[in-house]
Amino acid sequence: MSRKTVWLVVFLGLMFFSPALAAEKPEADFTVDVLSQYIWRGFALSNDSVVIEPSMTVSYLGFYVNYWGNYDTDRDNEHDPTLDGADWTETDFTFGYSYNKLPYGLALDIGSIYYALDNSDDSFEIYAGLSGTCPVTGISLGVTVYREVSHYPSWWFEFSASRDFALPWYQANLNLSLEAMYLSSDDEGAYADPDDPNDEFSSWLYLKLGAEVAIPVGQYLTITPKAYYSFSLSDDADDLLEDGSWDNQHDHFYGGISVSFSF
Repeated sequence: MSRKTVWLVVFLGLMFFSPALAAEKPEADFTVDVLSQYIWRGFALSNDSVVIEPSMTVSYLGFYVNYWGNYDTDRDNEHDPTLDGADWTETDFTFGYSYNKLPYGLALDIGSIYYALDNSDDSFEIYAGLSGTCPVTGISLGVTVYREVSHYPSWWFEFSASRDFALPWYQANLNLSLEAMYLSSDDEGAYADPDDPNDEFSSWLYLKLGAEVAIPVGQYLTITPKAYYSFSLSDDADDLLEDGSWDNQHDHFYGGISVSFSF
């Protein structure tokens, strides 16, 4: 192919794709959550202290990058008395891609998460999810599979459902949600079967119920009070969650408020 032909192909390609690219603009979201407790997949990773969790997401053409962190204002771990005082306990980095033009209104989400953890080995996951909203009921359903590929090899299967309800004041919106998680571990050292420490845990782990009220404040700012209740789904899950939770509990009621700035 001659140089003139190459430049012609590039020129035509730019003419074809430029309008589509121009229609897409990068989006950014900056959020700070202030919560009564840090709960990760049913495990309490804080105890009797407020946590502050900043997050930043930048997305463009379906690709997105997210930074998230957790600051514990007063660490108190029932299993590790050496942890004390305020400290930054975790920093996560997520890179992913979302495609929302599948048949039947379905959306695909794939990506990876790097967990930089304080006082523990770092963790790395890859994930893939499929979601959609029923046009009749307005209920959104989703399933996401996470695979830990570094220090804690395991499969996490997340099933979710949610629905939005428009509220009659301040253009507010109520979101009700539930989330169930099935854990299939490949490492008894990380998640052991409580009935047999030499075997891996494989069972339903927890169910989480959530309620959030998003209140727009102007064009870019949103304030969202939120509340959640997370509880185990089996006797074995009781033991696993208690052993892994800072407060030695298997069910948790927590909540707080978030402030988001999006453009």
